[in-house]
Amino acid sequence: MSAGVGVRVGVAAAALLLAVAWARPLSALAADAPHGQWRAVEFSMKPIDPGAHSWTMRLDASGSGSYSEASDPSSGPMPLTISPSTLERLRRGERAVKSGRCETRQKNIAETGEKTIRYEFSEHALTCTFNYSDDDNLMDAVAAFEAVAETMQAGERLEHDERFDRLGLDAEIDTLVSSVRRGSAIELGNIAPVLHSLVDDEHVIDRVRRKAARLLQAPGSVASSEGDPSEL
Repeated sequence: MSAGVGVRVGVAAAALLLAVAWARPLSALAADAPHGQWRAVEFSMKPIDPGAHSWTMRLDASGSGSYSEASDPSSGPMPLTISPSTLERLRRGERAVKSGRCETRQKNIAETGEKTIRYEFSEHALTCTFNYSDDDNLMDAVAAFEAVAETMQAGERLEHDERFDRLGLDAEIDTLVSSVRRGSAIELGNIAPVLHSLVDDEHVIDRVRRKAARLLQAPGSVASSEGDPSEL
C-alpha cells in the first residue's frame, strides 16, 4: 500500500469514528426538538369564590378564538381576537406544560383557583392542571388569559348596566379603567361595540361617555394601537 493510499484510509476511518461518536447526541437532540407549532391553546379557570363563574378561553395560533362561561351555556361562546404581543405571552407557557411540572413545590400556597391549560398540536396535546406555578412564563401566560377574561366580563357588565341599570355604569366603568391601568384588563378591542354604544347613548351620563371614549383610544382597542393607560 502506498503512503498516499494509507493516508486516505486513515482519514476515512477517523471520519467514520466521528460519525459514530456524534450519532447518538444528534438523535437525542432530535428527540428533544419540538414537534411543531401548536394549533390551539385552551385555558380554563375554576375560581374558589363560589360567587365567581368558571370560564374557558380557546384560541388558535392566529389569535382568534372564543370566551365562554359555564354559568350561561345557553348564550354560547363569545368570539374574540388577541394581539400578537399577547399571543406571544401565551406561547411562553408551553415549556412548563411540556415538562409536566406545572404545580409549585412550595408549601402553604394560597388557593387561587384550579387552572387547566392545554396546547394542541396536529397529532398530540399537552395539558397541565395546577393552582400556582414556580415557572414565571407560565404564570405570565395565566395573567394574560385572566386579563383578557376580565375585559370580556367587564364588557358583559357594562352591556347589562346600559340596558337595565344606567346608574351603575359610573362605578363599573371606573373599575374597568382601574383594571386597564394595572394591566389586569387587556385587549379592549373585544368590547369596542359596547364602548361605542356607551359613547353614542345620550341617556348615559357624560362622565361615563367620556371614559368610554378614552378607553377606545387605549392600547389594544380597535380605535388605537397606541396610547398610555395611565392617561385614562
